[in-house]
Amino acid sequence: MKVAFVIRRNCPRCAKIVNRIIEIAPSDWELVFEHEISKYIKMKTVSIEEINADIIITVGGDGTVLWTLQYARGSILGINMGGLGFLSEIEIGEVEGSVYRLMRGDYVIDSYPKLKVVLDGERLKDATNEVLIHSDRIAKIRKFSIFAGDNFVDRVASDGVIVATAVGSTSYSYSAGGPVLFPTLNAAVISYLAPFASRSRSIVIPSEEEIRVKLVGSDQGCKVIIDGQTEYSMDSSDDLRISRSENKADFVTMRRSFYDRVREKLVKNVVN
Repeated sequence: MKVAFVIRRNCPRCAKIVNRIIEIAPSDWELVFEHEISKYIKMKTVSIEEINADIIITVGGDGTVLWTLQYARGSILGINMGGLGFLSEIEIGEVEGSVYRLMRGDYVIDSYPKLKVVLDGERLKDATNEVLIHSDRIAKIRKFSIFAGDNFVDRVASDGVIVATAVGSTSYSYSAGGPVLFPTLNAAVISYLAPFASRSRSIVIPSEEEIRVKLVGSDQGCKVIIDGQTEYSMDSSDDLRISRSENKADFVTMRRSFYDRVREKLVKNVVN
């Protein structure tokens, strides 16, 4: 089995976790290391774009997982060294036991839909969590027209628009008041950041519908940010189209159901 390792930037603690996994890894594993690890461990490394592995072990937070999904190929097993870590399967005290389960094949692969993002005819990176269209100036709202297929959905003035996958519904969209969707649903949720009109609410759209976002008026510059990792400029003349991608985000799952994860990550310490 080919196993790759990606760690959060400037994280010596993350490198120590990788070193411990190396010590217990079986000899028949082919190990691959992303460049960042070379700061801490003397190993031959490759760029993130060169990684194509059966399993990619990420050590960091959800940002590390999302960055890896944008550039590498393989099923993700995340070790949480960050805060919430919703996309990470393993907490810091579970590393060794989880590696042994990996050796035994005691896991499953869950595949979740990504979003295809096309800006003015140019295909951008796919989104695992969300596409954010945000004002490029602080404290300046923008006017957006939203379409689903051939249907007009809404015109809203807000700081931004979030189009999230079902997996991403627990992330930025959730913090903006959006609903939590079960991750296997073929749907996207549209949420608004600080909408000027209180009538504007999140809406769930079937994934077979192409979502189109247009800026209304002049001097309406925005940034299109995918999974918090890559950023593009958008102006009033541009056409942004978001639809279901042919690609999927694959995750190694060992224990928790989605309901357990929601309870532990989003509800814990709120409801007893």
